[in-house]
Amino acid sequence: MGKEDHLTRQINQLGFVLKKILEKLTGIKSNDGLSERVSEVNFKLKELLDFDLEILDTISDENIIEFLTQKEGFNYSNIELFADILIKIEKEKYTNKALQIYNYVNYITATFSFERDLKIKELMFK
Repeated sequence: MGKEDHLTRQINQLGFVLKKILEKLTGIKSNDGLSERVSEVNFKLKELLDFDLEILDTISDENIIEFLTQKEGFNYSNIELFADILIKIEKEKYTNKALQIYNYVNYITATFSFERDLKIKELMFK
């Protein structure tokens, strides 16, 4: 029981951190702030999840799900938040990885999301 509680706390904590990162990224008004925020995101990823955007760049689009699901604390909700972050950081660079993630979340969840479907369509027809 204690191990499940610990894992639940870690999943919730990761979700909270990812939401905060996304809030910071969406509040950016200029490109100057973007590079500073990306550096901050990179630092947080390295600190909390033991990987950063450079490592992520070496992972193929097809292997992104396997990589993320092996990281402790990622559930479908957190993985979807992570895809949102990737798109906010650099849409062109991370489109395929985000599509893989959104499609994976669609596959594993029983609930249809209009918002997620819209994100997928926007990425596919950019």
